[in-house]
Amino acid sequence: MAKILFHFGELSLKGKNRHLFEKRMARNIRRSLKPVLLPDGLHREYGRMVAEVSAVDDALVDFLKLLPGIRNFSIVHEAALELEAIQQAAQKAIIADYGENIAGVPFRVTAKRSNKQFPLKSPELAFEIGGYLKNHLKLSVNLNHPKIDVRIEIARDAAYIFTRKISGIGGLPVGTSGKGVVLFSGGIDSPVAAYSMMKRGMSAILVHCYNSTINRDFAKIRDLARQLSRYQGHVKLFLVDLEEFQRHAIAKVPAEYRMIIYKRQMIREAAKIANEMHAQALVTGDSLGQVASQTLPNIQAIYDVSSLPLLSPLIASDKEEIIALARRIGTFDISIEEYCDICSFLIAKHPETHGRSSTVAQYEAQLPIDSIDSPVRKHVFNGGEEKTDGY
Repeated sequence: MAKILFHFGELSLKGKNRHLFEKRMARNIRRSLKPVLLPDGLHREYGRMVAEVSAVDDALVDFLKLLPGIRNFSIVHEAALELEAIQQAAQKAIIADYGENIAGVPFRVTAKRSNKQFPLKSPELAFEIGGYLKNHLKLSVNLNHPKIDVRIEIARDAAYIFTRKISGIGGLPVGTSGKGVVLFSGGIDSPVAAYSMMKRGMSAILVHCYNSTINRDFAKIRDLARQLSRYQGHVKLFLVDLEEFQRHAIAKVPAEYRMIIYKRQMIREAAKIANEMHAQALVTGDSLGQVASQTLPNIQAIYDVSSLPLLSPLIASDKEEIIALARRIGTFDISIEEYCDICSFLIAKHPETHGRSSTVAQYEAQLPIDSIDSPVRKHVFNGGEEKTDGY
C-alpha cells in the first residue's frame, strides 16, 4: 500500500470557483487510478489531494506526470500529528528512498504547516525534525545544496513526509474549460494539439475527414484516439467521408487551390459536429509556416469559413518541439505509421501559398456544398476501451 500526495498549480488562482476545479480534478484522478485506488482512497484538502493505492510502479508515475492539472506529486509517508511520530516517519522515508548507508550525506528539512492548530510553527518543526535525523542517521546539514531534501506537510488530520517531488504537466483539469472539436488528421501535429487543449482543461472531440475511395482502414486513427482517451477519459471520434465533396472539387477547382478548398470543407464539417455536440470552438494542429497550407495568407483564407473561434495551440511551435511532446504522450510512433492523407489527394506539386478569399469564393461557388452528403460514423473511447456507435 502507498499514498500519493498531489499538488496543483493554477487551481489556486480560481477564487470562489476553486472547489469546482478541485472536484473535477478529483474525478479525473479517481478515473486514472481506478485499477489501484483503494475504496474511499482519495481525500481532498484545500490545495492538495491524497490517494491511497495498492501499488505504485514506473508506468503509473510516468502516466501521472502527464495528467492535466497536476503540478507535482510525491509518494509519501503518513504520520499522526505528533512530533515523535513525524520524526520516525521522516527517518523511514529517507531510508526507503536512499538506504541506510548515508552517514555524512548533506540534507535539509522544509516544513509547511497549513494546519495552524499544530503547536509547532514551521521553522520550529523543521529544527526538531532536522536535529532528530542528524543524530539518528548521522547526516550533514546543508540548507543550500542538500542531496536529501526532506519535506514535511502538516495537513488537517495527518502529517505527510516525502523526499522526492515529481513534476507534472500542470495546466487545468480536463473538463473545466468547455468542449472543442479538433480537426484530427492522424499526423504528428493534431494529436499533440488535442492534448495541448486537454492540458488547458478543454474536453476534445475528434473529427477525422477521409475519402472512402482511398482509405477504409482507420486502425491508426482509432489507436490515436484510444491513446488520447487515457488522458481525457471519455473521447468521441467522428469519421466524416468527404469522397463526394472531393470528387466535385477535383472536377471544378485547379490543383493549386484544392488543399485550401479541402480544409475549408473540413472546417464546415467539424463545425456541424461542434454545433450538435454543443462545443464552443474548433482546434487545428497548424504551426505557422510549417507547410504550404499554414502560411498566413492561407490560414486566413481557410479560417474565415468558420463562425466558431478557431484555436491553434501549436501555432508558434517548431517541429522538434511538437515531436518531443508527441513522444512524451505516446502518439508519435502511431502517427508515423503509413496512412493515406486526404489533404494530399490530387493536389498540385506546388500548392498555392498566398490564397485569396475572393478566389476561393469563386471556386466554391461552382461546388454544390450545401447539397453534398458526407456520411459520418462515431467511435467512443473510455480510457482506452473502444465502443463503436452508429450516427
